[in-house]
Amino acid sequence: NRAWFYLAKVWYQRNYLDDAASALASIRGALPGDLEPERHLLEAQVLMYLNRFDEAIRALERWQPVGDHGDIWSSYARFNIGVAMVRQGKVEEAAELLNEVGQIAAPNEEAAALRDKANLALGFAWLKANRPDDAKKVLQRVRLEGPLSNKALLAVGWADSAEKRYTKALAPWLELR
Repeated sequence: NRAWFYLAKVWYQRNYLDDAASALASIRGALPGDLEPERHLLEAQVLMYLNRFDEAIRALERWQPVGDHGDIWSSYARFNIGVAMVRQGKVEEAAELLNEVGQIAAPNEEAAALRDKANLALGFAWLKANRPDDAKKVLQRVRLEGPLSNKALLAVGWADSAEKRYTKALAPWLELR
């Protein structure tokens, strides 16, 4: 099982998605420790990249992470389900999940980064759905000192611009400079 899992990871990283899906399907039973939740997330990501969003959502919904890191794995699962829903055009349903992940407690850098990713993903989804006010609300939750701050500042400017507040759009854009 471990060999299939690591083979699937390598194939996924090299963009051999069908091979990765086949390797994951060859795993029988549960993997030890944190490999099991990682396997479920990898499976969902492979399915999403293969445009099999419904299967990815079902795979994540039937999986219940447990153990010491269950909360963070559960948040990753909700994030991935939300992204899959956005890609299917189900923004309203995705918003509930992404908003939830976008407000998780962040006791460490990993959780803070996931929270920022969820807020950024939801912000861009709202922008694409022509809801700039909703976009700004979630984009402003992204940390200014994090790895996604530049994208969030750019998007906040786009939201202001979409509302024809061009002078206000300059503030986040000038911060980028």
